[in-house]
Amino acid sequence: MPYPTIVERSGSESATGFAVEPSFGQATAATTFLPMMSNGMEYDPGWFSPALMMNIRDKQVFNLQGEAKNIGSVEGPLFPSNAIPLLVAAIGTDAVTGSGPYVHTLSQANALASLTVEKNIGGYQSLQFAGCRVGKLSVKAPTGNEPVTITADLSGQSVAILASPTSVSITNELPWVFSEAAFTLGGGARADVTNVTLDIDNELKETYSYSGNHGPSFITPVTLHVSGTVDVVWSSLNASTYGDFSTMLNQAEGALSLSFTHPGGSGYSAAFSLPQVVLSKYGNDLKQADVVMSSFTFEASRPLTGGSQYTIQAVVTNGVASAYTG
Repeated sequence: MPYPTIVERSGSESATGFAVEPSFGQATAATTFLPMMSNGMEYDPGWFSPALMMNIRDKQVFNLQGEAKNIGSVEGPLFPSNAIPLLVAAIGTDAVTGSGPYVHTLSQANALASLTVEKNIGGYQSLQFAGCRVGKLSVKAPTGNEPVTITADLSGQSVAILASPTSVSITNELPWVFSEAAFTLGGGARADVTNVTLDIDNELKETYSYSGNHGPSFITPVTLHVSGTVDVVWSSLNASTYGDFSTMLNQAEGALSLSFTHPGGSGYSAAFSLPQVVLSKYGNDLKQADVVMSSFTFEASRPLTGGSQYTIQAVVTNGVASAYTG
C-alpha cells in the first residue's frame, strides 16, 4: 500500500473566531478571536433508525434524520477585549462610556444576542456555526501558572463549511492571572482565596418546528442561574470576615464581587458583581501534609428591593470604543 498523499495540518494553526449577529442565525464573518485552549463545537445530524418489527432480526433498516444539533464548548483565557462578545452574549446588553479606556457595562437582558462561531481547523478550512447562543459560561481563576479562563457551552442553529478561513486577528494584550484578582464577600475583602469558579447558566431551550430544516428554529434562554464555588485557606468557622461556616449556618445574605485588573497605565479590567448571594454548601479538606483548606458554594439571587435589580452585572474596561452589538 502506498504512503498517503494528503497534506497534514498542525493543530496549533487552528483558531476560534466570533461575531455578533445582526439577527438570529444570520452567519457573520468573525470580528474577534479567542486564543483558545480547545474548541469542541461539533455537528450532530440527528441520525436515527426506528426500532421496528418486520420479520427480520436487523435492528436498523431505515436511515432517518431528525433533530440536528450544533453544540460544544470553547475554552480559553479571559482577555480585556479578545472574545469579550462571549461575556455579552452570556449576560445581556452592552453600554459604553468613557473616551479611552472605554467602560462596557454588561447588564442583564431577557433576550440575548446570538453569535457566529468559526472553528478554524488547522488554518485550512473552517466550520462556521451560525445562530449560536451561550448556555453556560464559567469563569475560573485558580492560583498557579495558568491564566484566568472562560469556558462557554454553545448551542447553534446551523453549520457551513468555509473553504478559506477568515483572517485571524488577535489584539495585542495579556490575559489576567490570579495575582490581578480581587474577591469580596459580604463587604469583606478576601486575601485567603486560592480559586474561584463563577457559573452563568442561561439554561437554553432548543425548539424545533416545521421550518423545513433539521436545526432548531429557536434557541431560547429560558431562565438565569448564577452560582459558583470558592476555595480558601481556612482560618476560622465564625470570624467576622473569614467565618464562612457561620455565614452559611445563618444564611446571611451579602454581595459578592470578583474583579481582575491589569497593573500599570492601561487600567484594563473585568469585574463581576452579584448583589445578593448566600452560601449553600461548606466543607473542610483535612490532609496531614497540607494546610487546612475549605471550600464553599454560593447561590446568587435577584434582590426584591433596592437599587441593584439584577442577579449579575459585569463591567469590562478595555480599548474598544464601540458597543458589542450586531
